[in-house]
Amino acid sequence: MTLDDFILDLSQRMGQKVIELRTRDGELAQSMSDLYQPSPTGFAGKLTIRNGSQFAWELWLEEEDTWNFHSTRLTDDVGAMDRSDRS
Repeated sequence: MTLDDFILDLSQRMGQKVIELRTRDGELAQSMSDLYQPSPTGFAGKLTIRNGSQFAWELWLEEEDTWNFHSTRLTDDVGAMDRSDRS
């Protein structure tokens, strides 16, 4: 999977287009390895969606075939909500 493919996947999970993908430390992600997290096995970072809202996110593998996703809004927008889903 390329970084562009991953951005499309995250856009689907967020329900809005992801326009920027960064590491947990805030550096612009250049490759999938920048986002890899060994424990729990998966990926994590920060992202920005089209309307400018920023989120911290995690995508981790559970039970060898189930990917769990969680994101938390970082900006102080009114009505900010957490999103979680299993896919």
